[in-house]
Amino acid sequence: MSTMGYGDAELLWFPDAPPQSRVGYNGAPQTIKVMSQAALDDAKHFQTRQIAEAVCEGIDSKDYVSEYLALYNFLIQRCRYMRDPRRTELVRAPYIISKQMLAGHRPSIDCDDMACWLAAAVLAVGGNAQFATVAFQKMMYDGQVQYSHVFTCAIEPRARTRIILDPVAAEKTSQMLSRVKEWHVWAPLTS
Repeated sequence: MSTMGYGDAELLWFPDAPPQSRVGYNGAPQTIKVMSQAALDDAKHFQTRQIAEAVCEGIDSKDYVSEYLALYNFLIQRCRYMRDPRRTELVRAPYIISKQMLAGHRPSIDCDDMACWLAAAVLAVGGNAQFATVAFQKMMYDGQVQYSHVFTCAIEPRARTRIILDPVAAEKTSQMLSRVKEWHVWAPLTS
C-alpha cells in the first residue's frame, strides 16, 4: 500500500474548522482509531453530556438500556444521514455535532459521525461502547477487508450484552445485519 493510502482518497478530521489534519486514507482501522480518540476526547467538552442529561431526565435511575435507546432515538430525530464527499472520509468531533444540535440545527452526518456521537454519548452517561464495522460484499484491498458501514454497540453493564445502536439502519437493523458478509467488533473504548 502506498503511503498516500487508497489512491488519492483522504481522511479528514474536523475537530473544529479549519481541519486540523488531512492525511491519506488507509482503511477502517485508521478511521476507527480517529473515531475512538474523538469519542474519548469528547469528555473534555460538556455539550454531549448536556444533551444526554436533557434526553435522559425522565428515565428512571440506573435504567441504562433506556438511556442508550433514548440517545439513539434522539440522534435519529435530530440528525439526517448524508454521505461523505466522494473520495473523502470525513470524521467530525461529537462535540461539534452536539453544538450544532444545541443551536437548533439538524446536522447532516454519515454513519461514522453518528457512531462516533453515539459512542461519546454512551460514554457521557457512564456507559461502555465499542464500534462494529460491516461489509455487505466480500471485498479486499491490499489484504484488508473493505468495510462499508460502522455503528456503535453499547454494553449493558449487568448482563454484559451488546446493544446495537445504528441510526442509519434504524428500524431495519435486523435486515441490515442479515446482509452482512464480513464484520469486525473493535475493542471497547477506554482512555
